[in-house]
Amino acid sequence: MNVLVCDFALLPLIAPGRKSQTHATVLHVNIKEAKMITLNLSPMEEARIETIAHQTGLDPAEYLRKLIHEHLPPVSARPIPAVDDENAAAIAQLQAWRKEEAAADPEEIRKANADTNELMQNLNRNRIESGERPLFP
Repeated sequence: MNVLVCDFALLPLIAPGRKSQTHATVLHVNIKEAKMITLNLSPMEEARIETIAHQTGLDPAEYLRKLIHEHLPPVSARPIPAVDDENAAAIAQLQAWRKEEAAADPEEIRKANADTNELMQNLNRNRIESGERPLFP
């Protein structure tokens, strides 16, 4: 039996009781009305889909839709760029800095934070004395 799946609604393409010449199920899936996908299923595949769909209480179209939503990863909003030599070097440097930071001495971290806080206070004091708003709350 040939079936047309359009927005996941099953529509028989041939008269009941008449076999297709290929003895395969053809599914046409309209995804967001932008592209049509055709799947040629063997009678065994068709039977498996129908059996499992009925066991789960779904019609075959709903079952296929569920499979698609559960097993396909989401489409990325933008493609992941290839890493060229320059980017690879930058990534390696960032990873090295992260390792250094993770292995840093807690006393060095406390001192660096104290130095940063002192710098921010001094910058704020200069701005306040000149009539400007402080940069750091």
